[in-house]
Amino acid sequence: MMIKARKLFKEISDLPTIPAIVSKVISLLDNHDADPDDIADMILSDQVLAARVIRVVNSPLYRSSSEISSVKRALLYLGFKSVREMILTSYFIEGFKQKEQPFDIKTFWMHSFSVGAISRRIATMVGYEDVEKAYLVGIIHDIGKVFLGHYCREEYGRMLAGINNTSYTTYEAEYEFFGTTHSEVGLCLAQRWNFPASYCDVISYHHASEMATEDPLLTAIVSLADFFCLSHVTAGSLAQASIPGMSEENAWKVLKQLSKKPIAPGLESFLSDMFDTYEDVSREVDLLFNSLIT
Repeated sequence: MMIKARKLFKEISDLPTIPAIVSKVISLLDNHDADPDDIADMILSDQVLAARVIRVVNSPLYRSSSEISSVKRALLYLGFKSVREMILTSYFIEGFKQKEQPFDIKTFWMHSFSVGAISRRIATMVGYEDVEKAYLVGIIHDIGKVFLGHYCREEYGRMLAGINNTSYTTYEAEYEFFGTTHSEVGLCLAQRWNFPASYCDVISYHHASEMATEDPLLTAIVSLADFFCLSHVTAGSLAQASIPGMSEENAWKVLKQLSKKPIAPGLESFLSDMFDTYEDVSREVDLLFNSLIT
């Protein structure tokens, strides 16, 4: 499947890119000992990046009591990890914003943001040390779908039409149609963008979390968040909701084994415990969607 995914990439000449300055800023933001002045200076060296940080920090999503006009103040107000999330997510969205898709792109983003929010909730429930990372990787876990949807638009559209109102998942249909899936294609894109190894692991194995090696707990978190959102929240044209399958059962085993906190005894009760939080998640997703898409 990876061979076929890489072959698809070799045939594409106009792949979206993430500016080099963004990669440098992300590296600094990942360094807990970095100086906010150094990060602010680097962000200010790119007017587009600086404007984006200021616009989002003043959006309703972050509920600042007064307008923030300084990049350094934005960094201190949001924290390094939140800025890291916002920058990576917004550039990812921008990279595919104008590319036609055979599916409703708003549905795709709402699902992605919901998976991010639910991943953060699960990460908190199991004591995962970096809940912001769970949030970010949850948002970008399906990046392979936007690649396939744009660069294989007609074929992907036929595939989606063929599984509408069936029990097939897009993952299963992609394998039958293309001989590869959004997981492998997403990994190729993540590697092209120099994403950290743990991010690549989640993107590659969120449908087979038992195969994850870099951060199995994080992969299991995103896998279950993805299923929860499809089966309880945002099931639609991109995938069909179903009862937990082998992928989810394996993710649940990993979660139980590696959780640092006591959790529900069974997968169904664990998912049910999260359902009451969806109203809050929905409001958060609406704010994030509106602040980053506009």
